[in-house]
Amino acid sequence: MARKQKKSDQAGRAKVGIPSRGVRKSTNSVELVAPSDKRFRSKVLASVGLDDDDDDSYDKCKDIEEARTRRLDHKHKSENKRRRGEDKASENLELLEEEDEEDCEYDALDQSNSTSTARCSTLKPICNNLLWILLTVAAVIYIFYDDELLEESETDEDVIQKQQPYSYNGYVDARIPTDDEAQFGGGLNGVGAALPSREDDDEVAKEMINEFGHHHDPTGIVEVDILWEQLDGYAEISEPLDDHDLPVFWHIPKCGGTTLQDMMSHCFGMVEANEVGKTHVKDELEIIALDNGNRYVNVDLSNPNGIEHAKDLGFGASGLANVAITSWFHDTASLFDDDIHRGRCFALVRHPIRRAVSMFYYLKDATWEHTYSDVYKEMDLEEYATSQYSEDNWMTRFLTNQMSGNVYDRHLDLAKEVLESKCLVGLMEDFSVSINRFDHYFGWSQKDFGGPVSMANRGTCVARVIQHPDNAHPHPKVEEDGEVWNLLLKKNKYDLALYEHAQHLFYNVQSDIVS
Repeated sequence: MARKQKKSDQAGRAKVGIPSRGVRKSTNSVELVAPSDKRFRSKVLASVGLDDDDDDSYDKCKDIEEARTRRLDHKHKSENKRRRGEDKASENLELLEEEDEEDCEYDALDQSNSTSTARCSTLKPICNNLLWILLTVAAVIYIFYDDELLEESETDEDVIQKQQPYSYNGYVDARIPTDDEAQFGGGLNGVGAALPSREDDDEVAKEMINEFGHHHDPTGIVEVDILWEQLDGYAEISEPLDDHDLPVFWHIPKCGGTTLQDMMSHCFGMVEANEVGKTHVKDELEIIALDNGNRYVNVDLSNPNGIEHAKDLGFGASGLANVAITSWFHDTASLFDDDIHRGRCFALVRHPIRRAVSMFYYLKDATWEHTYSDVYKEMDLEEYATSQYSEDNWMTRFLTNQMSGNVYDRHLDLAKEVLESKCLVGLMEDFSVSINRFDHYFGWSQKDFGGPVSMANRGTCVARVIQHPDNAHPHPKVEEDGEVWNLLLKKNKYDLALYEHAQHLFYNVQSDIVS
């Protein structure tokens, strides 16, 4: 009965999941099996040396074990949390290090950007200045190479290396054709073309003299009367040309005169009398020929002493030269001291301020010129304009023979009259038309001077000389109405007025005489 009850209790406990509390002896262990009642449970406990109180101890132990387990779990969880915290801290530290590296990179980049910005700020004005310099240079090149007839070619275009003119040494000039391979029909703007023949018509001559001629009666002013008497060696420009008259080119420096001399000697083959013959001066006159075929009379007309020597040798009446070239207008007139042989003046005129500027830059390098001086070497244009060496109404002084002292309005009036009555005027600014006018007036194209270039090739020669002018000297331009311009204008106001009168003669008066 007891066993049945026991089994029934155990089955009931097992069914409801309650462990048995009794103890089953075995060889290896003791198993506690839940008793059916408290008394039986006490007996069982007593059989192994326990009492009912030990059950509470068991519960306490179990509670302690559970608490210990909980502590361990808590410790494990804490340990896991700590580890996770360290991992996260490590990750955070790595993130912080990466951020620091990125910050350093950004700082370096910012510093680099700041440096670049500073450099850009420094380079920007330099770049702007360089840009303006390039633009200025481009503008200067455009201006200097503007093909404005001969004025730009002679003064601003560096077509020929700075050197002594071709005509001075007589070496072969590559610009000048030596055979008839290059034909040029009609020449440049008609240079070389056949021109109408001239007829000495007395009635026409008288009419021209009445219309354009000047009869210089005594004025009662000693200075003026002496001047006209000295100029008797020049024919009036309005009088008909005589075969005994010698063309005299009044060479105003830096007005295209050297280029014109090349044309006359190289292209037309004229025998010239200028400064080239000074190395062959003797006590008798003769014609000398250089290696390039150019020919010259052995006189020196570049200074008063040379002119006086040529006069003593009878140069004016010799008929050896086809053209005389000089700057000394009054002294050269003395070469023609009879009523048969006279000089015929023609000249190229240029704006006096531009001419003065060109003259200054030329004299800084032209060591071959007798007017060269070391004083120009270290001088700038403004210093030149205020110095005693600058141009001072050059044309007015030479036409009136007022070589020293001051010039006044009366000198300007006299210079205008001399220029109008004694000189056929050409303008450097209108060079081609001027050459045609000289050619038409003197009849050069109709004459064979026997020079190195055939008549058929004259036009080609003239074109080449104009394209590559001799003695060209590039230089900076001066701003009109600028400080330097006005300084030079103050010293050359009479020459400016004379130049304006020359323009009037060229366009309005002498064109009728030539036609």
